[in-house]
Amino acid sequence: MGSVGKGSSTPGLVPTSSTPSRFVDGTSSSSRSRSRIAMDGEEMGEEASYAPENSGSAVFDGGSDGPRTIKMIVTMPPYLDLGGFADHHGWDGVNAYLDMARRGLEIELDLASKLLPHPNEQVKRLGSLMVCENDDVSRLRREYDRLVGTGRVRCEWRDRDDVANIHGRDANFGAGIWMPDDARIDSTAYARALLDAASNMGGAVTVVEDCSPMTSVETMINANDHVDNDDDDENEDDHRRSHHAEVRLEDGRVLRARHVIVATGGMHLDANLAGLMTPRYSYLVALPHPRRRRSTTTPAGGDGGGMEYPDSPNFFTLGFSHDWCVESDFVRISGEDHFSGLKRPRSDERCRNLAEWGRRKYPYIDPGASYPSRHGVYSETADFLPLVGTTSASRRVCYMVGCNAWGQASLSAVASWAPALLGYRDYRPDEVEGARLCSIGRFVGREVSGSARATRRSRTMNARSRL
Repeated sequence: MGSVGKGSSTPGLVPTSSTPSRFVDGTSSSSRSRSRIAMDGEEMGEEASYAPENSGSAVFDGGSDGPRTIKMIVTMPPYLDLGGFADHHGWDGVNAYLDMARRGLEIELDLASKLLPHPNEQVKRLGSLMVCENDDVSRLRREYDRLVGTGRVRCEWRDRDDVANIHGRDANFGAGIWMPDDARIDSTAYARALLDAASNMGGAVTVVEDCSPMTSVETMINANDHVDNDDDDENEDDHRRSHHAEVRLEDGRVLRARHVIVATGGMHLDANLAGLMTPRYSYLVALPHPRRRRSTTTPAGGDGGGMEYPDSPNFFTLGFSHDWCVESDFVRISGEDHFSGLKRPRSDERCRNLAEWGRRKYPYIDPGASYPSRHGVYSETADFLPLVGTTSASRRVCYMVGCNAWGQASLSAVASWAPALLGYRDYRPDEVEGARLCSIGRFVGREVSGSARATRRSRTMNARSRL
């Protein structure tokens, strides 16, 4: 979604002159028609004719169509292991990410408790368990030792018998890391609640829905200014007051604001994001979970045990090949294939693979039962971190993109930085390292100021405001 022109009572987004405040939801392009491509009178096949849909999370509709409260809010980075993340960002970067994600988790849970109509049903804080296969126990133990060494995350080791008491012997997991603070949420209801809260801010925000898809967003420079005034001094603020941003829609409509925050998914690509963000597919199935007696005291015998119902903790594998949980008597399983979202989805095949994996791990699940499935598109960055900020201090387009399929906690923290990103306040001490870690400036090849009002001299003097 791209948000445009929130009023001055919401720090960070201000409409230009008399332009009404607007919130733009550009998700309606999934209804675009598709056409077949023919060569020499013959169709070229499904992949050749595939017209990519707009990005969006894979979620279920609720009830018999699959559980809604499924988006995991976790503090682990989306990486094969912490060592791989440290190869990119150093161990200081690991610590900064864990601090940021923990803060984002608490922000989201706090807002959800105040805004959701049924928070006890729409948020489940049941913790997370990362598990591994038997061959990877030593690797998982190394991950646990590293995690404990950071001092940032509450976690506990679970041996093979502990994990069997949670999953049953049939699942045959070797060990686990328990993280009791993690949660999951009905993200659709949460997004709706945030929009409703914003639109009730005394006319400061107008929500526009089902609008024409966005085609471009860019900074507009006054004809008397040059494009980048970063090296000017006292006149810099005067120049910037004449700058604004424009969002253009497919139907020709143009929305103008002093600042635009682009906070959308994998299919939003523009010149500033070229090569930095790739659309990827994720897949989701919900297998009916029987209400059966769990064998918790003797997991090796009888029926082999099984997961808690109607709701279980979050589960995910070391390396994040699968994440799953029992929610509302469904086993919700998700996985990504990392193929480009610009190609056709292999939804039937990928979702069938997820279902077969679930039935293999939990053979008590009815192998013949039908199940709902979905696929969505998310955005993946080169180093698995969000892209945050403006490409220069004079630009009026601010990015908050790149969820990497694991963005509930990290992007909740990022969203809280909006006033600092747009220059309405300084960064707080506990925000500086996370903002520097996620700055889009790490890829655009230049230092990016944390304040739209900062002059060259003040940026040099105040290093803490830099990203």
